Amino acid sequence: MVQYDRDFDIAKTIKIIEWLKAQLLADVSQLFSGMVEGSNRRSNEHIDTLANMIILIYLLGKKLGVSYDTLDVKVLNQLKLGMLETENDTDWLTDFSMLTRHLDKTRDLDRR
Repeated sequence: MVQYDRDFDIAKTIKIIEWLKAQLLADVSQLFSGMVEGSNRRSNEHIDTLANMIILIYLLGKKLGVSYDTLDVKVLNQLKLGMLETENDTDWLTDFSMLTRHLDKTRDLDRR
């Protein structure tokens, strides 16, 4: 009987993962469609969609066994690697540096 409960949990988790994936794809589609329309009034919609995508990615990672902290550290490491690899491209270097500082500052606020 324990096996049935475990199978149910696995099936439930798979269903949630599939839902998160579908929502993420829907948001990507919505963002791209909104960008094509190019309306300035859609700016808030773009922000909402981007925020929702970030939330979905964190939730999907959690369902795949990745903690929020682990994901944060991995993002920061990839940004730092990106800074090393794009040292000649000042635009990317600036963007990566600014995002790294933002994430570091956010993590420092969480620790207080």
